[in-house]
Amino acid sequence: MKIWMKYLIGALLGAAIALVVPTGDQTLRGVLAFLFELSIRVGRYALVPLILFSVPVAVFELNEDKEFWKTLGRTVLVLVASVAAFTLIGVITAAVVRPARIPLLADAAPAASVLSLKDLLLDVFPPSLFSTLAAPGAYLLPVYFLATLLGLAFSFDRGATKPVLALFDSFSRIFYQINSFFAEFLGVLIITVAAYNILELRSSLRLDIYRPLLLVIGVEALAMALVAIPAFLYFACGRKNPYRYLYALLAPSLGALFSGDVYFALGSLTKHAKESLGIRRRSNGLVLPLAFILGRAGTALVTATAFIVVLSSYSNLGISVGSLAWILAAAPLLTFMLSAAPGGGAIVALTALCTLYGKGFENGYLIVAPIALPLAAVGAFLDTLWAGAAALFIAKRGGQAQDKEARFFI
Repeated sequence: MKIWMKYLIGALLGAAIALVVPTGDQTLRGVLAFLFELSIRVGRYALVPLILFSVPVAVFELNEDKEFWKTLGRTVLVLVASVAAFTLIGVITAAVVRPARIPLLADAAPAASVLSLKDLLLDVFPPSLFSTLAAPGAYLLPVYFLATLLGLAFSFDRGATKPVLALFDSFSRIFYQINSFFAEFLGVLIITVAAYNILELRSSLRLDIYRPLLLVIGVEALAMALVAIPAFLYFACGRKNPYRYLYALLAPSLGALFSGDVYFALGSLTKHAKESLGIRRRSNGLVLPLAFILGRAGTALVTATAFIVVLSSYSNLGISVGSLAWILAAAPLLTFMLSAAPGGGAIVALTALCTLYGKGFENGYLIVAPIALPLAAVGAFLDTLWAGAAALFIAKRGGQAQDKEARFFI
């Protein structure tokens, strides 16, 4: 059975459970909340060691071939440009379509804490370098940064570093196998993840209020997934059928959609990028973690669209050109900080945007707090799909990918 089929069956079973559990049964909701948290942690379990041991090997091999800085520069350029482009699409769509205003809700509870750039930078440089290894797995930038430095350091004296490099290479392969096991097991974990999220959605969603916004975001997501990203892959990857690449990315995208957590899907994406898309480890290891650190383009699109609706709901005067320009500048910058928010990215970004915008809108994000889950889910789905597409493009440009027939996809 293909992995995407396991994920889909697990999600359908979870949805069935969520539909029969009474929303008022606090005991069952508490059990599902515990199982949800446990499943997310299990899904992320192998990520930190996989990144710690795979990125240095990838950096070293690319550096030996004089390709590291070129690949890194190309990756950063593609990811930053994509976040800006997705933000622009979200702003234009919301400004043109103008979804119905959302009534102001007085009883909405705070949905997320505000991101602190100062704290994020301090986490990258803790008091001790070894503290990085003990950091929570929900923030991968410190580990990724350390791993990149190690990879560069391996080149300074090949005789002295060869034994350590061989050790890292062995551990990289070992943790890849461990990650592969969890990627296969994710279909079971998705049962509780989907059950909890859908049950929470049942208890908070009011379609009469949020249907216009959800419809716009849903159409945006379908247009990006079925038209824009395939068009990019078609022209950027040799004018071949782009939908076979999307098929290869179906399983991790489903994992992200039903969990709303990009790190939950990263292990599966790493496996599919190698075994279905044929991306070599040296490109795969460098690009994919960075895509979720710098390239949360789908979340940027969802955030920009929702923020336009928040501003429109608070005012009848419309959105000024200056406000639109501010959103186009601020939303991508805040999205780059979301590596510390793998789950709930859109509502975290909206919280930060409203706080930064000020002018009485500091609590504006509260009116969309009841739909934080679907916003996060759609954002994570597009983030994962785009990360795989960007990784494939970068690998092909660097000659680090080999096409495989769809019948051999895992």
